[in-house]
Amino acid sequence: NRRLQEMLQCMCSARGAQLCPTDERFCMDNGAMIAQAGWEMLRAGQVTELAQSGITQRYRTDEVEVTWRD
Repeated sequence: NRRLQEMLQCMCSARGAQLCPTDERFCMDNGAMIAQAGWEMLRAGQVTELAQSGITQRYRTDEVEVTWRD
């Protein structure tokens, strides 16, 4: 977790963003984090057809195209 936060901090700094890590009580459920990201995408009108969706286990967080925020 600490190493991941270090990597995320580097990515955020390079992009002018601020890292706001949560405390360890909330870092155990990836499903909740995925659901939150999905909710933000839906609110912004970004929808992926089921036929176009897929799973990539080795997806890099710095390769995610964030289209749901300014």
